Amino acid sequence: QRKILVILLLPILLTGCAKAEGALAPRSRQISQEGFTSSNQPIDKQLLPEVDPASLEPIINYVDGLNLALTGDFSPLRASALVGCGCLAIANRLENLLKSASLIGGNYKLASIKLEKDGQNQKSFKVVVDRSEIRRVDKFNHQSILWSASKISNTFIVKRSGGAWLLRDTK
Repeated sequence: QRKILVILLLPILLTGCAKAEGALAPRSRQISQEGFTSSNQPIDKQLLPEVDPASLEPIINYVDGLNLALTGDFSPLRASALVGCGCLAIANRLENLLKSASLIGGNYKLASIKLEKDGQNQKSFKVVVDRSEIRRVDKFNHQSILWSASKISNTFIVKRSGGAWLLRDTK
């Protein structure tokens, strides 16, 4: 019976190890001189608008932070925005959820960014993020629910604060 139990629990344990080893998303991306992120996967240059690359960093960092938040690390997500930004509500919801459930799989991927308003100290972007399927497993009764993939579309407002760009609000 022990062998059967080990065989049944092994996939769950391996999934947890993969998350702990950073199998979701890179922690950060380097911005090249052209203003595009560099990673192992080529990025369509039509994805990013022609603006100050630093003004795009909070959005890219936010999406990376969402991936890390799925593992319970909320600091990068919170660091991407000003205190009081509505975009941080998801961090609070996920933090409360992770007290009673585990999330298996799932990731957030930036699908597009389009400039809507271009100010010197404030810009707004129409942002589309694709979220893959996520399995939620209750820690107490071990029931599993599959959340279907979704496309999330918001307007992100970034503001220059102390020389750095941060998320100010979402609509």
